[in-house]
Amino acid sequence: MISAWLFVVSAATSLASDERIAAREPVFVENSGQSAAVARWMIHADSVDNKQFLVLYISPLRNDAMPPPGLPRWPKPGESFFSPELLKSANAQEFTQRYGEFGGVIEVSGLATATERLVYHRPPTDTPFDNRDGLVAISGFGVDPSSFGRDYFPSTVDGFGKWTVSDIYILILAVIALPAALLLFLAVRSNSERRDRRLAMLDALGAPASSRAWVLVGEALVPVFLGAIAGFLVALATTYFNIRVPITGYLVRSADVDSARRWIPALAIGSVALAIFLVVATQLRRAARGETRPRHLNPRFRRWLQSAFPVAVALSIWGAATARDGGARYSPGLIVFLFALLGTLISLPAVLGAGSALLGRAVARLGRVASSPGLIIGGRWLNQRPMMVARLCAAFVVGLGLLVQVQVQQAWIVQQARGLANGVAPQALTVGDSLLILRTQSSPAEGRHFGALVGPDKFLRVAEIGGVPTLVGTCVALKEFGELRTCPGATAQNVDSVFDRFNLRGNLLRGGTLISAPDFKVTTDLDADGSTSGYFVINDEMKIGATKIANAAYATLSKPYVSTPGQEWITGGLAGAAVFNWVLALGALGLIILALAGALATSGMFLTNARSLGVVGTYDTRLSLYLGIATWNLGIPLLFAGAVGSGVAAFLGVLTLHIRRVGSVSMEVLGAGFGTVALLAALLTVLCGIGAARSAQTWRPVAD
Repeated sequence: MISAWLFVVSAATSLASDERIAAREPVFVENSGQSAAVARWMIHADSVDNKQFLVLYISPLRNDAMPPPGLPRWPKPGESFFSPELLKSANAQEFTQRYGEFGGVIEVSGLATATERLVYHRPPTDTPFDNRDGLVAISGFGVDPSSFGRDYFPSTVDGFGKWTVSDIYILILAVIALPAALLLFLAVRSNSERRDRRLAMLDALGAPASSRAWVLVGEALVPVFLGAIAGFLVALATTYFNIRVPITGYLVRSADVDSARRWIPALAIGSVALAIFLVVATQLRRAARGETRPRHLNPRFRRWLQSAFPVAVALSIWGAATARDGGARYSPGLIVFLFALLGTLISLPAVLGAGSALLGRAVARLGRVASSPGLIIGGRWLNQRPMMVARLCAAFVVGLGLLVQVQVQQAWIVQQARGLANGVAPQALTVGDSLLILRTQSSPAEGRHFGALVGPDKFLRVAEIGGVPTLVGTCVALKEFGELRTCPGATAQNVDSVFDRFNLRGNLLRGGTLISAPDFKVTTDLDADGSTSGYFVINDEMKIGATKIANAAYATLSKPYVSTPGQEWITGGLAGAAVFNWVLALGALGLIILALAGALATSGMFLTNARSLGVVGTYDTRLSLYLGIATWNLGIPLLFAGAVGSGVAAFLGVLTLHIRRVGSVSMEVLGAGFGTVALLAALLTVLCGIGAARSAQTWRPVAD
């Protein structure tokens, strides 16, 4: 039921978000219909902590114009409203000063999500709107959300359509719904040996299929109803309390899910019906089998899986070593590595099972030497039934291995975004905060005001003079970019005739930037006429200086965009890497479900075998005996399998790192995975040990 509810929550949250986005979308007015305009609107962008967000410039033209959703009123000139998420930043106080006076907080009704980062800003003057090429006049706010993705793409959401609710559906289906289906099937088949005997006996006595079906329904009804009630309460709680998704930080608002509350009873009834149907469909025997003996499942592993493991490991090593050869995007080595990786994960449970059998044999020998019944019984059971360990570890091994691969890919994207891809730090990122790039179309008066704040020797103006890109600045400022042959005069000179040698900042200019071309001229005529496209500002105070410069730019220039060299690359890469957080978050939940599925199957097998300890119970009823059997039959093998599985997952992650050249394997992911297995081993040991002791104490001889 919880899996189905996740689909409903995703749909409800997406629908509520689209409605709020549609309500704040501007309705532009063509130049011929200016009389209908009530306000001016345009979009801008900024970033904080390498995370980009939108800054929406607004200014009313009429006193009776309605403000955008989420704002109690129109901002005053030089005033801004901020989303709650932006105000949670570490340097929020300094950041809000960038946009002038703090007007207030944007309400949830004006945000796409509760964690959206957004600013509504009204500039001190209308100059930014006057300098804007394109439509800025609007007749109001609000469009039809049903047109999203077809006839209309929202302008108030950064990257709309890159990560849609359909992607969430696929992710939930792959990493949660399918493991939940496996858990449901194993739950249906739990305690199947006793149930098979009972059904076979009823079949032999001539009971009709309907009677046998009602027996199954009656047996399953209580646990199924309890599970449905638990799922019902969890789903209902999400409609009253906000839920923050781990890892992603995304906040699911109860108000968004409230509209889907009516679906909870239907989901509860459907989950009960599905569980009862599976109980009957998978276990009802249609004809007498002539015996009450349960069906026997062969616990032996296929030898070819064990033999395939070393071959898969060898191929994965070879594939990783040759994946970069030839320069092709999908080289033969990479293709071999991907298939070998899957082969390694698939065959590893069989190897763990075989290893558990050998471990069980050694434990039994140790038990004979130490005269310990717990070691002898636990070791022999493990040697004869290694399938229990393999069933439990299969889900964990495959799931953890894939999660580590996702984490490594995310780490690679992050490192690539920070300029470390292929082991080479790009020249732009080497400059760092020592140079700031300002994109703006400012007037000469604004430029002089800005220059007075930062200092005349700390910036270069980028202007187009006579159709040629030209850097304008003092000789002192020019020396910050390299060694000068001569200081240029009022007449613009070619860059090669001015500079003898460039430093890191100068090499950046020669490579071209967002506001300049690789070939340019240089002049020291600060009053030179020409349209300004931006400024290069020298920053000697690193982050503190960058904040001061950004505040000065927003206080004096027309709609400036302040960034460090390569920052657009970083913010875009980190935004792409953040998508993997959803895979990690939902994948971790799916891994827990798979671990529970394996635990349920394994505990059922153990407790079924524990009934054979009834004879032992007539001689020894100490709980420590049965806890010892569970420890050596379940606990120790699971810890062993968890350690080996974590090691293999880390090894495959390292091979992927060899292909990607940068990144790291997260010890947190491996530690969480192994910790889950350790906790599961402890719980299974205690619960199965207690269950085996009770089974032995209530044993009575039958058919003797």
